[in-house]
Amino acid sequence: MSKILEVKNLKTSFFLEEGELKAVDDVSFSLEKGKTLGIVGESGCGKSVTALSLMRLIAQPPGKITGGQILFDGKDLVKIPISQMRDIRGNKISMIFQEPMTSLNPVFTIGNQIEEAIALHQDLSRKQIREKAIEMLKLVGIPSPYRRIHDYPHQLSGGMRQRVMIAMALSCEPEILIADEPTTALDVTIQAQILDLLKKLQTEMGMAIILITHDLGVVSEMANEVIVMYAGKIVEQAPAVELFEMPLHPYTIGLLKSIPSMQETGAGKLHPLRAIPGMVPNILELQGGCPFEERCFMHVPHCKDEEPKLRELKTNHWASCFETKI
Repeated sequence: MSKILEVKNLKTSFFLEEGELKAVDDVSFSLEKGKTLGIVGESGCGKSVTALSLMRLIAQPPGKITGGQILFDGKDLVKIPISQMRDIRGNKISMIFQEPMTSLNPVFTIGNQIEEAIALHQDLSRKQIREKAIEMLKLVGIPSPYRRIHDYPHQLSGGMRQRVMIAMALSCEPEILIADEPTTALDVTIQAQILDLLKKLQTEMGMAIILITHDLGVVSEMANEVIVMYAGKIVEQAPAVELFEMPLHPYTIGLLKSIPSMQETGAGKLHPLRAIPGMVPNILELQGGCPFEERCFMHVPHCKDEEPKLRELKTNHWASCFETKI
């Protein structure tokens, strides 16, 4: 399969009074046409900042992309003028943001908001724009789209608002869709509907998806390849099936063990829920060494002094840990 996006050594920092916070630190990955890449990790690990960096939506100041390349369609998105980036953003690369209630403008109808994206990027008449907006609402499964197009965000349920966000993101038929926590705050039934909808639309439109989430269940259902991030860095990267069958980094192992299981132990009891001890470190306070060392069940003395590098331990399976053995 051909690569549609290549990210090389991406670095994004926020310059605060306390110092430079390296939110994304030397992150590299690629995305293939029609495939789904999952990016997982706890809150604060750099997932969303990575997505915003791809879209050049980092607030400046205090944020800034300090290094690396984002290669798309023969262009480095880090270096192109912002006017060219606006032509790509929402057109060839779209994003579903977290929290649809706060992402949608409460004073405009959902029709107005979908039509704005279409009018910006496509040369259509006013009537054609309205027809395209209705078509998108129908595509994402919103009933009575001719009536709903006049509704305001507060008149819709959480699941319906999320569908509107998907309709907006897909209105210009993008080549890449970035979905940042697309099922956050939705109940399990609606979550399943949204995921099924994304898979269906991906098949129909042939687009690639970057799925950002902390939910490993969502990743196992959707992703072809998975990146695990911690403290702004990639700690493991592998095909989804292999990562779930044989995780190599202790952080990934901890994440998988923290998923509730209905399997019984030999004593007829359910397996206990195993949480990862401690908290995600303050990136400003890291002093070298492995950032996961204090929470790691595999740590050895030199983990505190030397930072492990991401290395290929099996074919297409990368991890950054001194103690991992194949």
